[in-house]
Amino acid sequence: MPWCPQCAEYRAPSGVRRDGTCPACGSMVDPGGIALKVTEGDERLPPVPWHLKVLAAAAVVYLSLRLWQGIALLLR
Repeated sequence: MPWCPQCAEYRAPSGVRRDGTCPACGSMVDPGGIALKVTEGDERLPPVPWHLKVLAAAAVVYLSLRLWQGIALLLR
């Protein structure tokens, strides 16, 4: 959570100017782990976690099995 030491309060990430300053007092805001500056061409996404890939694969297998069971039920 961005913290403004001059105002002594937290700021919403969307409430901080693009240059990383506080809109109320103009001092630099401590980002607190949140990237405040977004430059053009810096739109790289983090890699997809491995457990999300496993979950997606399991969902595909499960839904394929259910589809197969549904088709088999209709063909009886």
